[in-house]
Amino acid sequence: MKKKIIIIAIVSLMYLPNLYAQSSGEKIFYDKCFACHTVGEGQRVGPDLANITTKRDEGWLIEFIQSSQSLINSGDSLAIAVYEQYNKILMPDQPINRNETLEVLKYIAANSPDPGDTTRRTPAQIFSEASVTDADIQRGKDLFEGRAKFQNRGAPCLVCHNVQVPGVFNGGLLAKDLTTAFTRLSPAGVDGIVRNPPFPAMITSYRNYPLNDQEIKDILAFLYYTDNKGIVQSASSSGEINLLIITIFGINIVFLIFLLNWRRVKKYSVNSFR
Repeated sequence: MKKKIIIIAIVSLMYLPNLYAQSSGEKIFYDKCFACHTVGEGQRVGPDLANITTKRDEGWLIEFIQSSQSLINSGDSLAIAVYEQYNKILMPDQPINRNETLEVLKYIAANSPDPGDTTRRTPAQIFSEASVTDADIQRGKDLFEGRAKFQNRGAPCLVCHNVQVPGVFNGGLLAKDLTTAFTRLSPAGVDGIVRNPPFPAMITSYRNYPLNDQEIKDILAFLYYTDNKGIVQSASSSGEINLLIITIFGINIVFLIFLLNWRRVKKYSVNSFR
């Protein structure tokens, strides 16, 4: 029984970090492409890749991403035109396979803005794990606790909400604990609630004092951090409780065995003197 519980706990902990893990396409994009390209945020060294999957053939994109130099050297007119347009800067060949390249293209497609709806924000525009920095988290923490003031003078989140993470002030109990808000609501859900408060207390607090985009980004970064910390803490607490139960159970078993052996020894000792 003890071995089964330990195995289950280990397996659970192995999967915990993946609850909000990046997609492989997002990770590869930020590792390999982000230094020179954006998706919907303008040109850098290379072109903005927004909606590139609707402008170019998939097969051509795969070849260009994996080895633009080979495509240029083959005389491909489109590859040469891109090379000429962007100051004749060669894109380094990328050591990624076809499936990984397709994952990058899926990420770009999913996060490209809709030309027909300029108000729609993509998942990456709402929240991107890969772009979260320690500075974002710290700013979000300061805003949450009230150490830093919101630009429009809205009340700090701590007045009504609490997060159960070491190093953060204890907050109010008037509203839901936000430790694992990302798991419960998703990043888009948290973003939507902050931008368009549906609850009476939030409406009163922020209707005339809305948060700006940077403040929302920082609050999301902080809640992403607390969500990860909260999950690990919860698993740790659960493991400690299980260990305590196992220990108590084990002590009782040992005591029972000792009691049975003691009675057997006592009975044998009495009979031996008769």
